[in-house]
Amino acid sequence: MKKIKEILADPKTEVFLVAVLLLGGIFIRAFHFGIIPVGVHQDEAMAAVDAMALADYGTDRYGMRYPVHFTAWRGSQMSVLLSYCMVPFIRILGFSTVSIRLPMLLASCLGLLALYIFARQTAGTKLALVCLLLGVICPWHYMQSRWSFDCNLFPHVFLAGICLLAAGLRKKGLLYLSMVFFGLCSYCYGVANYSVPLFLLGMAIWLLCRKALKGREILLCVGIYFLVALPEFLTMLINVLGMDSIETPFFTIPFFPNEMRAKDILFVQFSWEQLRKNIVSTFTTVWWNGDKSITNTIVKFGPTYYLTNIFFALGLIVVIQKIRKAGDTLQKLPYAALLGWLLMGIWVGILTKEVTINRINIIFYPVLVTAGVGILWCIRKCWLAAFPIAGIYGILALMFASNYFGEWAEVSRYYYYEPYLNALNYIKEQPVDYYYIAPDPQGEGVNMVGQILTMYSHEMDAHYYQGISNIQDGREVLPYLERYCFLDVTEEILAENEAAGKSVAYLVKPPQAALFSEEKYDICSFYDAFYVMILK
Repeated sequence: MKKIKEILADPKTEVFLVAVLLLGGIFIRAFHFGIIPVGVHQDEAMAAVDAMALADYGTDRYGMRYPVHFTAWRGSQMSVLLSYCMVPFIRILGFSTVSIRLPMLLASCLGLLALYIFARQTAGTKLALVCLLLGVICPWHYMQSRWSFDCNLFPHVFLAGICLLAAGLRKKGLLYLSMVFFGLCSYCYGVANYSVPLFLLGMAIWLLCRKALKGREILLCVGIYFLVALPEFLTMLINVLGMDSIETPFFTIPFFPNEMRAKDILFVQFSWEQLRKNIVSTFTTVWWNGDKSITNTIVKFGPTYYLTNIFFALGLIVVIQKIRKAGDTLQKLPYAALLGWLLMGIWVGILTKEVTINRINIIFYPVLVTAGVGILWCIRKCWLAAFPIAGIYGILALMFASNYFGEWAEVSRYYYYEPYLNALNYIKEQPVDYYYIAPDPQGEGVNMVGQILTMYSHEMDAHYYQGISNIQDGREVLPYLERYCFLDVTEEILAENEAAGKSVAYLVKPPQAALFSEEKYDICSFYDAFYVMILK
């Protein structure tokens, strides 16, 4: 045991172990990258199409110049930072599933390094290695790293801010830099606007009470944070007041005529029943079986493995004890930040309507660190406990990987629209003038999903979409509104197009497939979920 402690205390050993764990984490996240998940989710397609428009013209797909918040679904907006991160990858590598998913892969791998750094700041090398290992094998962390959902950038940017904050009492420059990252959180996800300021307020009060920071230093931090986040806060303000968009030489602060997504916040439409549902969904989503959505959770394992809940409970007791004990503020700060971070995550869950994994993703890093504290406590009480703990987590990690690349990959293809995208890719190659496309691929009443997936699959030029140009794929074609029709085909439409002699590719669902005769049409099936019909 003494030799093991001496080996672990060697800085070279620490560097070696960190490198091995990070490389292992990067490898399993990059394995079959861009292939699994199979297909593309509608929200990442939306972010990608706007990123392509930014790369080409410095606007979103609607023509708004460098917006600080995307119009997205018109009645349901989207944060911008992830799309801006996609721009250099699209310019260098071209537009593809790999290039649009690389920013999240990179952010997630850097998040693992930041997780190690923060855990080391909290309680040294041993906790850092435990937390890094938990992060590498964590189902939530693994799943969100392999596709591009705008809100999943939030926990990684916030974690960077936490690391800099924890180091900022020694080096004030890092303290002020942390405020930049906390400000950038507002461009990752809307919940940051009503959670990050409360976290910073709590930390400021705690640090002032312990005389760790002076009033002028706090004021400078406030100034930096609000300077970075100001355009996003102004976006909320002008939409509440109904003011016009604000255009500056560098960016646009947009007004959205079709209201912002305020209905998801509890106190906008408060009810005690909704509060009860929010509390229940917060705890079941984080500490039980997740939100049961295929894109976010494999229910068999939960977001962080069910075993982690036991160590989280133990770790939370230890964290509270560490904060209550008298001691140096520098030593207490990481624990105080960790507890504040957990409380912030619970606040997000309670305030946000029936949260999902992605809506409460800010809580999972502190859950992992707190569980790491619990695991380390157990090992210190009985060092032999390290072997069964490591063994069980190892088995869970192997089972999860097997499920992710096997059963889950097969099921998830329908939730990432692979059959629909294959059909779209097929009709793109056909020499036709018109496309009639089933608009709602999952039958949930969201017709714009078909449009955005078509724009993604056909790599649609933003100026073509806006009607500024009729050039698409390097050739002149019919205007967008004439060429693309998003509707379910009827007998009347089919007869009218045949009578007019139109050259059409039809992408239809099974109920509409019965309208087409095999004698007259070439029929191509995609998993029997969608059909492409082209007149012979």
